Amino acid sequence: MAVNATQLQKEVREIVTLLMKRPITEAIALDVETHAGFEHLEIEGGQWVGFDEDETMAGEEHGRIEFRLLLRLGNHVELHKLGNVYPGDTVFVLHGSPEDIQIKRRPDLAFVSRGRVKPTKGYIYAAPDIAVEIISPTERPTDIRQKLREYLDYGVQQVWQVFPESQEIQIHLPDGTARTYRAGEVIDGGDLLLGFQLDVATVFAE
Repeated sequence: MAVNATQLQKEVREIVTLLMKRPITEAIALDVETHAGFEHLEIEGGQWVGFDEDETMAGEEHGRIEFRLLLRLGNHVELHKLGNVYPGDTVFVLHGSPEDIQIKRRPDLAFVSRGRVKPTKGYIYAAPDIAVEIISPTERPTDIRQKLREYLDYGVQQVWQVFPESQEIQIHLPDGTARTYRAGEVIDGGDLLLGFQLDVATVFAE
């Protein structure tokens, strides 16, 4: 038991030391992500955020919805060679550099159009064209608004906010307008996703 306690103390010191380092570089952020329980942390204003998020909320329903969106968007984008669709473990740095990350986000789903795709083995230092966030009941309205504002301010063309409880999808645009889609309605991909059609009911069906 003493060995386990010593190892735990060492791991705690290590993660605390990492979290205190400034500026936050990509190397530091990647190191933090290797520690269990810290993978979900994001960065705002050069500071770590998300310590109080309830990771248990990303359960079966969240996973089911994320998979369906990934499947439908991914198949269409791949078939028509429109760009790349990225799952929720992909990091986008909206503001900053590998040596000083200021805003780091991990949308549940993201689309980057073909002309903007830049293959990399690390983080993506650009905003996606579409960012999808699946909203849990425990998320604070202030945090939801903050993410929305950041996405739009840094060049995201569409922000999809998916609400499992009400079974709605809100799509926000840079001009400040938004539209809510419900069961029985179809989302049209427009210029970003030519030919794409999404029946909202199929996203939430059990």
